[in-house]
Amino acid sequence: MPIHHIHTFLVAPAKNVSAPEPIGGSSLNLSGKMFKLLEAVYDRSERECDIAISFNRDASGAQKNPCRDLLTEYVQNPTLDVGRRIAERLAAHTDKRPRMGLLFLIAGKEGNDHKVIISRFPADSGILAEQNEGKLNVEFLERIFMKSARAYKAVLYRNSSITSGFWQGFAIDKQMNEPDVDVSGYWIRDFLDSDFRTTGAAGTRRLAAACRVAARKVQNVDLKTEIAAAVTLAKGQRGQSTSVREFAARLGLSKGAQDAIFAEIQPHLLDEKFQFDAEEFGRQVAYRSIELDNGGILTAELSEFDSVFKSEATDKRGQTIRYTTEGKVIDDKIGKSLR
Repeated sequence: MPIHHIHTFLVAPAKNVSAPEPIGGSSLNLSGKMFKLLEAVYDRSERECDIAISFNRDASGAQKNPCRDLLTEYVQNPTLDVGRRIAERLAAHTDKRPRMGLLFLIAGKEGNDHKVIISRFPADSGILAEQNEGKLNVEFLERIFMKSARAYKAVLYRNSSITSGFWQGFAIDKQMNEPDVDVSGYWIRDFLDSDFRTTGAAGTRRLAAACRVAARKVQNVDLKTEIAAAVTLAKGQRGQSTSVREFAARLGLSKGAQDAIFAEIQPHLLDEKFQFDAEEFGRQVAYRSIELDNGGILTAELSEFDSVFKSEATDKRGQTIRYTTEGKVIDDKIGKSLR
């Protein structure tokens, strides 16, 4: 059996709390319904945890990280006391937004590799209704966990070496719909003292460059317009954890538009996660230009293009467009190149 220890802790928000609640915990039996649920989380982790992260180095640049120290200590000695120190760290970095949570530490062995899953399930509220001899008893419950076994945060670490390994892991956030709570905040950057392996700026630049080149290369005018529209709407992804493939799916791009963008990126990078940087994206695709078959070129800032140039189809098929604009001439250039 790969799983050899499971510990759980009730973690209340303790960030900026002068007298935090003591953290209660227990060891779980490796059988029963609860074990089956957590075993499924453990088994799916290799497939579902797809956000590549790594522990940060200390301020001097040395390979030293307090959260990794706790993790490797737990791998070597998976006891309730060591696990509680991990729970206390999570509490210290959790404010009231994520609410109370149930933390699980799942330790296992896969061949020569040590494997650890750190998972947090959120608390919820509900109503318990029980009928007894024709009477209905109703009770409000404040601490309901796992109402949805698919709503949780988790991080996977796996390595054969405890001393030199466990610097990199893979995370997942199945609570991305929680308002004001993001996987990149208190969970990865604060609690785990980690960051995305692909920086937000680098991932965003790669995406922006692919959109820019794809829009220039495609011959189909509708695809050009579709990609340009997606670029305009991209600022709505600000701060989101995404990948190139997820970005295209979220904005509902057609297969043709997706294929054009994906063709500009190496296949193994299409699913690599990063935090979308709206400012960096804007710097990479600041302007939009349209070239007409009559030799005219229209250029304006991307965010202002549709308000600067008004467009109107002049034929039934919508292929001939009349653009109009109005403004004072502030510059007039002559050059040897159209661009």
